[in-house]
Amino acid sequence: MLKKERENIFLNKKIWGFIFFASIFIFLFGVNEYREYKKEEEQRIDRVLNKINLKIELVMSSISDLETSEPIKEYYNLKEISYYNLIKVLQEIQKKNNVYGKIGYSLSLGKESSDIIVTGSGTRDRNEYLKRMGALKRIEADSKIILIPKKKEISFILKNEIFNLEEGIFWIVTLDRELFFSELYDSEDGKWEILKDNKIYSLDKDIVTKRRGKEGYVLRSSGLNFKFLYTPNNTIFYQILFLKSFVIFVALALLSILIDYSIKLYTERKDLIGEINNLSVIDRRKNLRDFVLGIRKIHEVGELTRKVKALQGRKLKIVLVEIFDSDDEGLDFKNFTLAREYLKESLSSNGIYEHIDIDYKSIAFIIPEESDSVIEDAFHFMLENIGQKYSVELIAAVSNEFVSVESFPQEYITCKKILDAKFMAKGRKVLFSENIKSGKLILTYPIETEAKLVSKLLNGNLQGAKKIVDEIFIDRINPEAMDKKDIKEFTGLLYNTLNRVVVQLKEFESSLHCEELDIESITKTGDLDKIRTIFNELIAEICKQKKSSEQDENEAIREKIKTYIDNNYHLDFSLDNLADYLGLSFKYTSILFKKVMGDNFKNYINMYRIEKAKEILREKKDIKIKDLAEKLGYNSSNTFIRIFKKYEGISPTQFNPEEILEK
Repeated sequence: MLKKERENIFLNKKIWGFIFFASIFIFLFGVNEYREYKKEEEQRIDRVLNKINLKIELVMSSISDLETSEPIKEYYNLKEISYYNLIKVLQEIQKKNNVYGKIGYSLSLGKESSDIIVTGSGTRDRNEYLKRMGALKRIEADSKIILIPKKKEISFILKNEIFNLEEGIFWIVTLDRELFFSELYDSEDGKWEILKDNKIYSLDKDIVTKRRGKEGYVLRSSGLNFKFLYTPNNTIFYQILFLKSFVIFVALALLSILIDYSIKLYTERKDLIGEINNLSVIDRRKNLRDFVLGIRKIHEVGELTRKVKALQGRKLKIVLVEIFDSDDEGLDFKNFTLAREYLKESLSSNGIYEHIDIDYKSIAFIIPEESDSVIEDAFHFMLENIGQKYSVELIAAVSNEFVSVESFPQEYITCKKILDAKFMAKGRKVLFSENIKSGKLILTYPIETEAKLVSKLLNGNLQGAKKIVDEIFIDRINPEAMDKKDIKEFTGLLYNTLNRVVVQLKEFESSLHCEELDIESITKTGDLDKIRTIFNELIAEICKQKKSSEQDENEAIREKIKTYIDNNYHLDFSLDNLADYLGLSFKYTSILFKKVMGDNFKNYINMYRIEKAKEILREKKDIKIKDLAEKLGYNSSNTFIRIFKKYEGISPTQFNPEEILEK
């Protein structure tokens, strides 16, 4: 489960990492695309504007040409305009209009002192013409260029103040919206408009609005006193950019998957090669362990490890390190794994050695010969550190000196024999065979061992208690090396241990007859074998009384539970309710229920209610299923039918051959 969660977390990190880097890449791509788009847009605008400005310059050039012609000059200067002069002026204007009219503009000439306006199609009444244009009042009040928007045309009235014309002279330039502004008209790339005096004149509609905001490009026109306003249409660009970004994202995703898959294949191949290379190393280590443990003979082993080969020919010793008390229920074996790595690392810095992982609680080291004092000091220091850092107590045994590889199993057995006496070590962390042979290990045991023994006895665990007694009365200790004082001290220690057990039993188990235990009997003999026999008899009696007391207590609990169920089976009660009734925790009630009732709570209650249901069905054949379910504490008739069928294999109606009404 944890591995799957780690894989999910790693996968999520990869996905988010890909999204992050892909977003940055697409963002930079989008910025670059936008810059290119803006650059191309500006160039396109310049090209289009140049075309329009050429037309405007042509208009202004036409006006300049007309003003230099003799008929127009004469028209300017004459106070009394003759019919002949008007004909000449009309002809000049028609020439220009006919030549340049195809590009979408026409010119008309007016004079404030005259009632006539000369157009390309003839003369018109000045006031009527200007009124129809909507410019009569404006031309009298405004001395600047006047812009008149019409449905199909846009007209400009050019007066003397702006264009250096003769006093009282004005030109009317009429531009065909669709023809003159064909390059701008209905552009899909953006919207073109005329901007004058902060007013916007549409090119394709007769609409005038006031400009708000600063959006769009403001561009100068040639010759005429107005500007163009260009508002780009970025929708198409953004649509294309989104499509390109999506394609890039998909391409990056596919590339990422391909790279990830390639890396995975490479890693798996590399790991496979590494595993193949390590198989031989693992096999050599297993060979070494099997040989040391006596599982395989030397000729069956094959190749040993390289370090063992490097150590051959030197004087060696085996140091076997194991957990002091592997039966400790509170022991965390993960800490031993950490401690084992600490030992390997510490020894590797001190020179060549070889280690052998024996099992989950012990490890052996093959080291070049050192004096016992050096080995003891080094390992004592390391084991002390391990106890402080990893909260696991270790003890070490050192073998005799040997040279031949064939001696490995024999010296390993020597270490095991030494460690059999570890409970007599009295605080020592490194043991040697000389300690046992000389009887230097005093018959005693640490407070932790006593605490374990007391715990086993208080729980009535006779087998567990006997195992600890076997560790205390290790038969490999030479009794002849012990004097009477040592034995007396040892029996006193045993007496104190039993006395503490009795005190605690009296405190928690008032029904026990602890006063009948003759614990002083172990102090009346000096023979270790007799002491051991008496001690075993005493702990057996304690466990017997404890078991008997537990049975009485369990019977009382069983009766209380049965009474509660008999009185409440018709209610929808739970294990929590029962725990409250007994005054116990939910967890302990669950364990206790299964212990004293022989089944778990849910199964037992269901079976109890089914039996009650069968009794009621026999007595009341016409009872409704809904009423029966309520009588049994079920909040749903469907639930009752399902459970009944689960335990009986038939529905409630099938149990009674007569018809039972269901609702």
